[in-house]
Amino acid sequence: MPLTLAIIVALAICLALAALAIRKSRQAPRLKIEAVLLEEAVVTEPVVPGLEGRATLCRPEVQDLPIKVRATDTSQAFARGDRVRIIDVSGGVCIVESADQEHWAR
Repeated sequence: MPLTLAIIVALAICLALAALAIRKSRQAPRLKIEAVLLEEAVVTEPVVPGLEGRATLCRPEVQDLPIKVRATDTSQAFARGDRVRIIDVSGGVCIVESADQEHWAR
């Protein structure tokens, strides 16, 4: 009886560790804010004036990582496929401008 209980406890611990490992591997990699500033991205979900859209970075190692983006000007919009440059991050949303627009760091 004690041997059976020990086997059941060992299996429960193994299952819990496996579930934790699976959950951790499914989490999206986190990027530091400083790492994405002035990076270019491609819009995957259109940015409507005043609202958020989505984009993916133009770096191969994080290309499939979707990021939330919003235009610097609330009247500006970006269509799917437009290239944008990240100039700021606010509340987990990247503030972007057109990539062909020249950015002046202050």
